[in-house]
Amino acid sequence: MGKLYGVSVGAGDPQLLTLKAVRILEECGVIAVPRTKGERTLALSIAEQAADLSGKRIVYLDIPMSRDRELLDRCYGEIAELLCGILVSSDAAVPVLGDVSVYSTFSHIAERVKKRGFAVEICPGVTSFSAAAAVLKEPLCIGGEPLHIIPFGCDGFEELLDLRGTKVIMKVGSHSGRLTEMLREKHSSEHIAAVENCGLPDERIYADCNEICGETGYFTVFIMRESSDET
Repeated sequence: MGKLYGVSVGAGDPQLLTLKAVRILEECGVIAVPRTKGERTLALSIAEQAADLSGKRIVYLDIPMSRDRELLDRCYGEIAELLCGILVSSDAAVPVLGDVSVYSTFSHIAERVKKRGFAVEICPGVTSFSAAAAVLKEPLCIGGEPLHIIPFGCDGFEELLDLRGTKVIMKVGSHSGRLTEMLREKHSSEHIAAVENCGLPDERIYADCNEICGETGYFTVFIMRESSDET
């Protein structure tokens, strides 16, 4: 039987794909691409710039933009069933933005595929916040500093922003304007930066959140660090 691979394609720059990711993508006969309504299948377009996918069978895994748990569970089950049918005779790779282990739909699908007796392998990659820190030319954490990854709007969100250390805010979606105002009002003593569309041709770097006017794009990562007088 075939194996299902979750392949991390990094934050946007195709040069950030690992050698292992390229090898897996080129060896698998089927590339299964998650997509939501209106999405550009960005993960596939990034992968195509780094790996030779000519002659591959491309299968799209349509996922609704919904918070309805029952609807999503049903969708994940149907996708797992589709992939298991493919895995009977072929390996399949699922390209995923950033790193597969960070807020990825693949995790829900992979769990269902494993329960059906098929092997699953994860290929790690460069996260959006690691890439964002690199373009900002700033560390995420130094010495014993803690690092917190916080999805926007999660339970206790505002309290989590008060934690000591560096805070990475992800999954902001269309709420960047609201978040920016909140940060300016309540966390003015911290250094707050953001990167929009990191690694993509339309990348925008905000070295300070005061540079942000209005809403930013869906793929925006905010990084909060405690201010320091060190040079």
